[in-house]
Amino acid sequence: MQFYLDGRKLGDRIDLYNHPDVIATGAISLGVRELTAGKHELTVEIVGADPKAVKAYMFGMDYVTCAAVKRP
Repeated sequence: MQFYLDGRKLGDRIDLYNHPDVIATGAISLGVRELTAGKHELTVEIVGADPKAVKAYMFGMDYVTCAAVKRP
């Protein structure tokens, strides 16, 4: 998976494959970004598949958390 915010990459690609069980990854930090007021677009791109996975190209996300960060 590759995550994007407003068309700009967020971090490196992430391989979320796990066999034989579906497991929660826990929180994955995608970094700190300054956001302006208004709408923003989070995009998830399937950029490949783990060689051991069935080629179904699936992805699931339970939630996204955004938090304010104090400037230094």
